[in-house]
Amino acid sequence: MIVSSRLPPIALLLLFALPASGGERVAPHFVELPAPETAARLERCFAESGFDVRLRETPGAEIRIFASRGEDVRSLLVSPRSPLASVVEWGPNAGEPHAPGTPDDLSACVDRGGAPAEVLAREKFVVCLRTRRDGREIRFSGLLVGAEGTIVSSAHDLDRVKVVSVRLSDGRIVPGRIGRRDHVRDLTRIDLAEPVPGFTFEGRVRDRLMPDEPVYSLGCTDGGAVRLREGIVGGSPRRSGGMPLWEVRMETIPGSSGGPAFDAVGNLAGLVKGRFRGTKDLGYLIPAGTVLEFLETVKRGYR
Repeated sequence: MIVSSRLPPIALLLLFALPASGGERVAPHFVELPAPETAARLERCFAESGFDVRLRETPGAEIRIFASRGEDVRSLLVSPRSPLASVVEWGPNAGEPHAPGTPDDLSACVDRGGAPAEVLAREKFVVCLRTRRDGREIRFSGLLVGAEGTIVSSAHDLDRVKVVSVRLSDGRIVPGRIGRRDHVRDLTRIDLAEPVPGFTFEGRVRDRLMPDEPVYSLGCTDGGAVRLREGIVGGSPRRSGGMPLWEVRMETIPGSSGGPAFDAVGNLAGLVKGRFRGTKDLGYLIPAGTVLEFLETVKRGYR
């Protein structure tokens, strides 16, 4: 579902900033993961950013994380809240008094720390898209494919739209023109004026997924940043309008429609179609096979 840019409530985690100057303790924040998994994800996230990381478990099952990169020193405390949830604290009372600090975006750090490197390597192919229709702004996501500057994304809400603004992974903003729409498959092709390398499909597509298999979506937020979300395949594909859709238990954030979802080794599983109305963590994927059929059709020039 493509949505307008009105800010919604964020369901799982807030975005976090550095604590205020003066060493004030920042209120704890909750993560819907067991404490050991939360600590492991934060450790991986810090390590990927070039920090030296040490973990120390306390007798109370709390885990202290110390991360340093030159003069940049961080200290966090991860505590169990329940068997399936944890609390993250930082600041003078959450580790060492000389080492306050938290990741600039704890939510993204926890998410990225849980994703396979093969999935994160696909982030450079994700684009953030914006356009206007009937006086309102619409934001959504897309996947760069091939080598000619082609984007594939969802098609709903794009009637009468001809041009979109495209934010590439290197920060450049370029115009894109709607090439073809397929309202049955809910897919559209967007063409750039210049060639931009994209995702290549050869041997990197999963047309069949297994129940309870993890999948990882990469989609844009209302603010234009790419966010990763982890989900679980719900079962066999459902049919809507005669077309198959994978049901996934995954938070589908506003602006992520049209973004890609991958399996654990970076194969394309599909594109995010949207979420089931009235829910925040039940979404649908357009299967990768449907995406390939659409791209082959428009390549041949058929509508």
